[in-house]
Amino acid sequence: MEPVSDLDKLRFYRDEVKHEFNLLAMRSNILVTCQSFLIVPYAIFNTVGNFRSVLVPVYLLTALGIFVVFILREPINAAHRTISKWLLKHRSLLKTSDELRDLTIDRDMIPDVEVDSSKDRDHMKSLAFTRYGPWAFSLFWYASFIWSTLRALMGF
Repeated sequence: MEPVSDLDKLRFYRDEVKHEFNLLAMRSNILVTCQSFLIVPYAIFNTVGNFRSVLVPVYLLTALGIFVVFILREPINAAHRTISKWLLKHRSLLKTSDELRDLTIDRDMIPDVEVDSSKDRDHMKSLAFTRYGPWAFSLFWYASFIWSTLRALMGF
């Protein structure tokens, strides 16, 4: 069996990165879809005249929203870690292989990017929603819990 060429390794790394990005997109899509199906009933419950009568379902929705974020946060973070690992291998290969020099782009040549992918600002910006989206939804549900409690206590 002949050894694997650098070009074959590069193709493999790029395929793995693409696969992980697809998984990340699917997981983010699941998060947004689940949250939208929870936010709509929460908004409808907030239009009820006697808010105290729907307080238990509102709290259950809030708890479910936080639970969904908690459950989906780890698979999203796992995809981030895996993408970083494959990108590090990809960039390290590009820097060490003379055969692949023509296939590099400026982002692959950032100093120390083959050691730490967070130095690639464009890459970090592209992951911003998937990195901070779960926190934004968590913040929304914590704020909705406080709002619902205040509304029930104050009677408005």
